[in-house]
Amino acid sequence: MAESFNHGYAGGMRKPRKYNIENTNIAMLGTDLEKAVRQQAAETEKAWQQVNTKKPTLMVWRIEQFKVVAVDKEDYGTFYDGDSYIILHSYFKDGQGALVYDIHFWIGSQSSQDEYGTAAYKTVELDDFLGGKACQYREVQDHESRRFKSIFRSIIVMEGGVKSGFRHVKPREYRNRLLHIKGKLNTIAMEVAISCDSLNAGDSFVFDAGLNLYVWHGKNAGIMEKTKAANLAQALDDSRGGMAVRHVFDQDDRDHDFFKAMGVEKGAIKDKDEGGSDAQVTIGEKRLLRLSDSGGSLQMNEVAKGDDIRRDMLNTKDVFILDDGYEIMVWVGLEASMEERRQALNRAAEYLKSNGKPMTTPISKIYEGGENELFEAAFEVGVRSGGDAEAIANASRSKAVASSATAGYKGSGGPGTVVDMDALYNQNGVDPAQWGGRGKAPSLYALELQAKKAGAYSPTSGWVSGHTQRERQLKQARIAELEQHYAANRKARSESGDTSFASVKPFINFDPKADAMKVRKAIKGLGTNEKVLIQIFSRRTIDQRAAISGAYFANFDRDLEADLRSDTGGNFRTALLALIMNESERLAYFVYKSMKGWGTEENLLIDILCTRESDEIVKIHEAYHARYPDRDLEKDITADTSGDFRRVLMAILKCNRAPVQSEVDAEAARADAEILYKAGEKKWFGTDESKFIEILSERSFPQIKAIVDAYEGMSKRSLRGALKSELSGDFKNACLAIVDYACDPSFYVCRRLYQTMKGWGTSDWALINFIVDHCERDMDLIKERYPGVVSEISSDGKPRFLGEMIRGDTGGNYRKLLLALIGEGTVA
Repeated sequence: MAESFNHGYAGGMRKPRKYNIENTNIAMLGTDLEKAVRQQAAETEKAWQQVNTKKPTLMVWRIEQFKVVAVDKEDYGTFYDGDSYIILHSYFKDGQGALVYDIHFWIGSQSSQDEYGTAAYKTVELDDFLGGKACQYREVQDHESRRFKSIFRSIIVMEGGVKSGFRHVKPREYRNRLLHIKGKLNTIAMEVAISCDSLNAGDSFVFDAGLNLYVWHGKNAGIMEKTKAANLAQALDDSRGGMAVRHVFDQDDRDHDFFKAMGVEKGAIKDKDEGGSDAQVTIGEKRLLRLSDSGGSLQMNEVAKGDDIRRDMLNTKDVFILDDGYEIMVWVGLEASMEERRQALNRAAEYLKSNGKPMTTPISKIYEGGENELFEAAFEVGVRSGGDAEAIANASRSKAVASSATAGYKGSGGPGTVVDMDALYNQNGVDPAQWGGRGKAPSLYALELQAKKAGAYSPTSGWVSGHTQRERQLKQARIAELEQHYAANRKARSESGDTSFASVKPFINFDPKADAMKVRKAIKGLGTNEKVLIQIFSRRTIDQRAAISGAYFANFDRDLEADLRSDTGGNFRTALLALIMNESERLAYFVYKSMKGWGTEENLLIDILCTRESDEIVKIHEAYHARYPDRDLEKDITADTSGDFRRVLMAILKCNRAPVQSEVDAEAARADAEILYKAGEKKWFGTDESKFIEILSERSFPQIKAIVDAYEGMSKRSLRGALKSELSGDFKNACLAIVDYACDPSFYVCRRLYQTMKGWGTSDWALINFIVDHCERDMDLIKERYPGVVSEISSDGKPRFLGEMIRGDTGGNYRKLLLALIGEGTVA
């Protein structure tokens, strides 16, 4: 998720008029301002003609003199506080189906009324252009919605704007500035004077000197301020192509170089109280309100609050206002009246005012059928509206069929990519003669391969493989062998010492003391030599890294983890810390991070807890207590999760999963399959989730795979399809993860690696965990299989390489470290 940073900008007059946030709702139709704006707006907006309505996209426009002007892609995420912007983000929900549209209009704190009025009106106009399908969001500077922040890797706010005559900074010309990072939950960065008087002991600061970034932490700075300072330095480093060098200082007698870099004398530092208090946002109780004119006049009444709010309270004939404590979400039913639709956002603003809530609170408008995950997450049980349950269930079934027919869809278009279709044909006993893509004429690529006597072409299906038949046989045999071993005994595989598919292997002539000396030199004194850290930690195994940590303490009486924490930052630091921990410590570390602060990284929790054997869960539990002695894993998960998702995680933590046996019990598998069938698809009303929790948390992974196979003979659906249809939310995702991992572990890893980097934003913690987890075991196999998996699950059907996606979604030293770990970086 993006971090918001407010940067000062020297130059240009400030606009004299600031907006009144109470008048910035989207639905200003009928006012004099709206009429004036419409007269100035062009009858046909040329900007919308550039929107691609067939592919996922991100587009940003700025309002300039009533006109919509496109922003250069290289400036996405940078905003001027004197302007207003429109942002369009489109994507495929769950990677398939029709495009989903989010439209945000962003209002700078110094934006004029005519500009934010035009942005509001044009937002509605863009929604009309898209067929009225978009979710609309009002974004106010410093109070952006969570969804808006997730679009950009970083949000940088500069002073100035169009009317104040801002000018673009020339490439590689940087103005020195001191940025003050302040706050606990809502942390911002503000430019202050480059002076010792600007510092205080309670906050963090970043001195931006272009290609040198100096981070200084006051002795009483909070963890959020330190984290945001590191993230800001990372964002600035990334924006400069990873060329900047970062230096980190704590307030002590060794921070003279920080003041020297600023060109000021070190003097007395203000204490934390002089720096002002860190205001926190208090999260209120959830409330659901109904807006309806069914009684003859438009009325807004509270439906429920707190834990009493249920998803099935929504009615397609009305508009509902949901206050989840963070932001306001306006849900518009498909059959809502025109008056309800027109007044929806006005009433949401009235709700904020009448309840004493900040008028800067984010407001979004969501149409029935286009709900996003934040909206669904506000309900403890994500069930669908009662009246539309059957229609939605049918739509889900259609999606499941489309998902299972991915290869068939590709076949209808001919061989556009090089994929090994034999592997697809052989799945579920599919006969190529029965495949829908048969009878295709050879493509030019296929003919070229035939002419070169390279690869293998199937005249039946029209598909081509880049491998010869012999190569395919050898590859498939080796994969089958490894997969069987992988699923049967994960622990034995990791301890077997087989490094034939590892990207990180034992370093020859390893000398832990010599490496410890190099590491100490790299992080001691002014600046940090990240290149040396990458060279060492990306080319040593977990046992060798542990030996380096021991030698570091023995020779310098210092803790390596503590020094890395203080001298590195951002995702680069997180990756280094993950590398110097043993497996159980690392997993406990990421479990803790997934629940720390606002919100929960549910997918990271699922990746760790739902794919481990019971003995591994025991070790994670022990490591969690050792690292965080004042915390309790069960209590933390109970506090951060809810409903059936909480129940399945707590069941896993009981460590009742059966140990792996040499053979599966086919009869028991059929019995369990029948229990699941009766608890889900065959059950007349609802779903007995307890049966799914019991079986999926207690059976061994090979036994679960046998259950999946047995289920095929009982239902027209696969067990996976039944899970997608019968379950919902994070509970569904957890159960799917258990089944997917049991059936095909490397496919699961490839899919999740892709999901961590697809779209806008990156799930960095999950990405780091996967790469560290597999770099010493089977990374080369993962890399080989990755393009085919991505081709199968991505919306455009294009294969992508793991290294390619890492290069595109990460930056700076963090990127270099990840590439080195997968065997594609230059560390010499």
